[in-house]
Amino acid sequence: MTAIRLIGRNVSRHKYKSILHILIGVLIVLILDIYAGNMDRTGKELARLPERIPVFARISSLNGSMRECLTIREDRVMGVRESEYVKDPVFTVRLKFGFGSFTPEEYRENLVHYGRGMNGVAEILGLEREKITFLEGVDESVLETAQKVCLMEESLLEERGLQLGDKVMLTTYYYRCALEGSEVFIEPLVTDTYKIVGSIKTGDYQGEWMPPEVVLPLDCVREAYHSQGIEFFADSGSFVVEDPFQLNALKAQMYDEVKFLPVFTRAQYRYDGNALTIMDEAFIRAAETLMRNLAILKGMLPFVVAIIVFIGYLCSYLSLQGRQEEYALMRSIGTGRGRSFLLLLGETVVLAAFACVIGSIGAAAFFGTEAGVLVLSGALFFLTFLSGTAAALFSLHRLSVMQVLTKSV
Repeated sequence: MTAIRLIGRNVSRHKYKSILHILIGVLIVLILDIYAGNMDRTGKELARLPERIPVFARISSLNGSMRECLTIREDRVMGVRESEYVKDPVFTVRLKFGFGSFTPEEYRENLVHYGRGMNGVAEILGLEREKITFLEGVDESVLETAQKVCLMEESLLEERGLQLGDKVMLTTYYYRCALEGSEVFIEPLVTDTYKIVGSIKTGDYQGEWMPPEVVLPLDCVREAYHSQGIEFFADSGSFVVEDPFQLNALKAQMYDEVKFLPVFTRAQYRYDGNALTIMDEAFIRAAETLMRNLAILKGMLPFVVAIIVFIGYLCSYLSLQGRQEEYALMRSIGTGRGRSFLLLLGETVVLAAFACVIGSIGAAAFFGTEAGVLVLSGALFFLTFLSGTAAALFSLHRLSVMQVLTKSV
């Protein structure tokens, strides 16, 4: 307690120097808070970048002219769907429907409704989630199953007098594209019964093909292909990159393992869906800018530390020049070097604490600096400023106590 009272008395006795110390400390703390806050915000912006600028990828024909009505091989479809670097993969297959059962010879008057097999709602096709009404207890995830269910356009439901929950028999035909040339064939796939679990509105549909009046789960359609011994092809595909910071790993997998090709605009017109475009330019530009800024801020840290240590040393050194006699008297009455050092250092600790509190309150009030940043910058200030102070105090040990006392006489 004696030491604490002595420290308090010395701070009060040298009040003008103490106030100057506090003001300098407040300024340093404010600068540190701004610096640390900028570093923290830049790091958080970099971490949030995948949410702000998601990276989309789209499968197309080799020349990039077609994004729908393609023939995407099943191995490529599954390669994308099973990739750990892919999020929300959406594949579709175009179909044509007729109600009830009919023979191929009767298809002209019966096969009049267009549809899709999907494993998710593809916003890029213009089919919005908000315009789908599901049966109670059912949601969009039903499209990720192989259940024999369907979504149906509202006007078609009204026309047929159907409701959600009803079962309906549908005859499905699929489209087969000639890999060479531009011929498209439509052939029977399967006749089966499906439960209507949702209604859709396609008024704002902007896809390249006809708006779907009936939607089936993609895997339900895929199993129908397999049951009929027909090779499955999807007609469009897109996905979101799970972690854009792993773009290189994703590209290596998609191009080397799944065997996609980059778009080649001069390629021949074909239906093959074998090219992949990853729209990462905006993300890469933003990420490079933020990473460069963060690297600059981190690179400045050693200089910031050195400057604060120097300021701490200079403030304490100049302050102690007028207190050499006081130090000599302390030593002459039997106060050891260690205790003298701690008493003088304790004064700076008290002043630095006041400066840190005032500076932190100011940074929080005027700059909105977060508590975690304030704690880190405060700790950095204490360590660096007191290191400079300690270096200045060690210089007092070189003084000759007798010489100082003799001069004062």
